[in-house]
Amino acid sequence: MKRSALSRVEDLIRKVVEEPFTWLAGDPLDPFRLATYLVRIYEDAPAASMPPNHFTIAVSPEDYAEVADGRGAELELQVADYVALLAERRGLHISETPTVTFTVDDGELPRRAHIVAERRAEQPDVHTEVFTLDPGDAVREAILAADAFLIVQGRQHIALDRPVTRIGRRMDNDIVLDLPSISRQHAQIRWRQRYFALYDVSRHGQTAVNGMPVREHILRPGDVIALSDVMLVYGEGRDQPLADLSAAIDDELDTTMQKPYE
Repeated sequence: MKRSALSRVEDLIRKVVEEPFTWLAGDPLDPFRLATYLVRIYEDAPAASMPPNHFTIAVSPEDYAEVADGRGAELELQVADYVALLAERRGLHISETPTVTFTVDDGELPRRAHIVAERRAEQPDVHTEVFTLDPGDAVREAILAADAFLIVQGRQHIALDRPVTRIGRRMDNDIVLDLPSISRQHAQIRWRQRYFALYDVSRHGQTAVNGMPVREHILRPGDVIALSDVMLVYGEGRDQPLADLSAAIDDELDTTMQKPYE
């Protein structure tokens, strides 16, 4: 008897739970390795099924305490961003950045995580006992307060008013640059809690800021972005610039942030 797409998705979720993600004792959880593991779920999913948009990562109480040590929400955001970037680079074209939640499982072994992938109609509510990302009103208000924009080729003014802006030659990008020198998916601009960051997703290294090739870059007002031979200028209209932006950049752009581009 032919099984329905829903049955196949349910089997997929059970398979993920039965195959835990593990990491070495003494090492911190690597968000890039975890994201690479999660991307496999999209690759293995039936073509006709709806992809998951939420991942619950269940870890032991000891590992949860380590993950929660001052950066739980940031780690969730980093893993989710890595998943979206890796999926784009592998041509999976997921329609939305997934959410990631770490939670405690008293029966879980140390350095092991069971993962449940699911499709949620709405984002989960905030609970005190789990890390949850809030992609709702607070994020939208922060983005609008930044009042960020791009000026394309010195002419077109485009507001950056969403968490993710995709730029490339394909017609399904948010900013379409229909030129042979531009990759189908060339770059992304992503909101990183307090500022926007530029990511090169072209695989060709044809992205530069202020004349320097970049793979990722925290954007400052006045930055000149070169996507191959197309020039864009990044600007902001926020009332007060971020005084601690340099420190924030040092915290965010550590060596792990370079891994999707190795």
